Amino acid sequence: MFSAKKLMFDILCRLRWVNGWGMSLMTAMLVCITPVIAAEFSIGSSRPIVPVQFLPVDNAFQFTALQDNDQLLLRWQIASGYYLYRERLLFRQGEQVMDVILPTGLDKTDEYFGDVQVYYALLELSLPVDPQGEAVEIQYQGCADAGLCYPPRSQVVALQ
Repeated sequence: MFSAKKLMFDILCRLRWVNGWGMSLMTAMLVCITPVIAAEFSIGSSRPIVPVQFLPVDNAFQFTALQDNDQLLLRWQIASGYYLYRERLLFRQGEQVMDVILPTGLDKTDEYFGDVQVYYALLELSLPVDPQGEAVEIQYQGCADAGLCYPPRSQVVALQ
């Protein structure tokens, strides 16, 4: 099997350096064989590297809220490759932080927050609310598996 490294070594061993011709020959040889050597040591595919395109936050985490009397139904449709942090969900009606029982998430070691629980694909919750009370503020934060962490997001849902 042909090896560019072996060929270079054989030529160098047999080459006689006479009147500077050896150096000229060596330079010409290096110019011709460098692409072969580079190809032999190349890593990965020859396709160009394409930068990751991240979704806008509202596309990565499509949030909807629907009121049903004294229940507020919340839904996040989470794009593939994105996740929401369980610990970064906060619900507030007026000035009062609401006690919400959240479903168990998936365990993840995150580069930003360490060991956390996260939600992929879909998160649905039902919150008991005072329909005569103030609007409900929902805070959440998520990231992309590819490394982008979005700033905390806040949605305000007016009650009817």
